[in-house]
Amino acid sequence: MDKLSVLIAGIGGQGVVTAGRIIAEAFSVKGFKVFEAETHGLSQRGGAVNVHVRIGNVDGPLISKSGADILIALEATEALRNIEYLSNHGAIFLNASVKPPSLPKVKVYQLSEITEILKRWRTYVLDCNEIVGETGRCNTGILGVVYQASFSKYLDKDDFLTLFKDQVNRDSFLAGIRYWEKMKYLLTETM
Repeated sequence: MDKLSVLIAGIGGQGVVTAGRIIAEAFSVKGFKVFEAETHGLSQRGGAVNVHVRIGNVDGPLISKSGADILIALEATEALRNIEYLSNHGAIFLNASVKPPSLPKVKVYQLSEITEILKRWRTYVLDCNEIVGETGRCNTGILGVVYQASFSKYLDKDDFLTLFKDQVNRDSFLAGIRYWEKMKYLLTETM
């Protein structure tokens, strides 16, 4: 791998920062050069949060516009707000969850509208409840999906599992791996 840029986007309380830190630490422990940067506003009130993780032959922490290889959207509308960072060949791992904006008079998109806008990219629509159920954690479940789809070329799953502090996160990550293996040919993919 020469370089890999991953943008994680979501809203406050979804574990966006945690997911970014886990990706950064897993690659760093294996000796990859890693930069991580967080940007967030009113995240404690459901506002937008995004984390830039850059791995390999990179010079700075922030992903340039059209520079991301992977966009992980833990909230579907946040994919639209961050799509300018994704390269033309990038992949989107999109949580099917759409949360109403915390600000008044902001358009609420339906999932079908979002996937229509994103159709020029390779987009995998993921249902967190289907992946981890009601007791698991969405962020680590989707991280397991992305690991199996992309990161497993570079890291072993134990590189991630050792970083989780509790069994719920480990189980959610493993559920994401199993989900990808079971569903990878059936997931909604638009291009």
